[in-house]
Amino acid sequence: MQTTNNIAMAFNNTTEILVEDIGNYTGFLERPAEWGFWTKFVLTPVIVLAGLIGNTLSFIVMRSKTLRKKSYSQYLSVLAIFDTLTLIIRQVRIVDEYYFNKFGVNEVFKNFNDIGCKIFHYSEHVSYLMSSWLIVLMAMERLIAVCFPFKKAVIRKKTGASLCISILFIMVCVSQSFRLVMIEQIGEDIQNCEASFIYLDIYTSLHVYFYQWTLIFALPVVLVLGCNVLVLFQIFKIKREVRTKDKRNRYNRTARKNNRTTCMLLIVSFTFIGTLLPLFALTLVVDIAIKRLGSKAYSLYCSLWPFIETCEAISLINYAANFFIYILAEGKW
Repeated sequence: MQTTNNIAMAFNNTTEILVEDIGNYTGFLERPAEWGFWTKFVLTPVIVLAGLIGNTLSFIVMRSKTLRKKSYSQYLSVLAIFDTLTLIIRQVRIVDEYYFNKFGVNEVFKNFNDIGCKIFHYSEHVSYLMSSWLIVLMAMERLIAVCFPFKKAVIRKKTGASLCISILFIMVCVSQSFRLVMIEQIGEDIQNCEASFIYLDIYTSLHVYFYQWTLIFALPVVLVLGCNVLVLFQIFKIKREVRTKDKRNRYNRTARKNNRTTCMLLIVSFTFIGTLLPLFALTLVVDIAIKRLGSKAYSLYCSLWPFIETCEAISLINYAANFFIYILAEGKW
């Protein structure tokens, strides 16, 4: 999610220090500890490898004859694709960070031209958004399936699910179109793909507050939590009714099958929230401190930065865990 660049950019804007690496500014003697970066550097390829294997298996399972006609399999299949793209992009990012921290060179992006930078940034953030909002669609689908089981909603049909995914993809692409205008290859000694200086202020606002806080986290979390709370309430209500009114094995077997699917999708949703919440909470603290304290917030920045980088690695679990959640849900029931 480019968290490191986001906060550094916000800090630089607040203190009017337009340098790429905030820690290289000579006015600051303290630097963030490196254990956070090395934790992220070690964990990232492990999680990425597990995620690539898991997402591939998840896609194969969801496209099998027994599941391909299910609406939720459409969402999970596309989610596996975008989660895989996200993991690959994050691995590219960590390699670039390594070269920059070790040699002061953005090795991955130094040969990119403006068009290459625009396409990379655009694809990167479209993938992030699709991964977040597909989980919202799944939460809404499960809410309708549990609370209105006999309602033939579009979102619960195979063709309807494909249509919803297509509409979502178009909306996400439109929302990120500003990157195609504002991103370019910048720098002479240290070349990187970033926002042009003439767009820096507006890009920071769009990226941090519109994209990161609103579209990636706040709106999806509110919607997913709301749907999941209603789903859990309905499940407990149905279980009470089943225990008191109907104890036939056939009915209970059907109920357990439906609960298995619901359980799997609920775990996917809560994994999304649980893995991203620490990262966004810490970056929110730093962002508020920057806005209120300016350059005085640098000490807090240095203290929290290793934890933020560790949380970046933890957030990758969200993009790697779906197949393992599927196995867990199948085994639980």
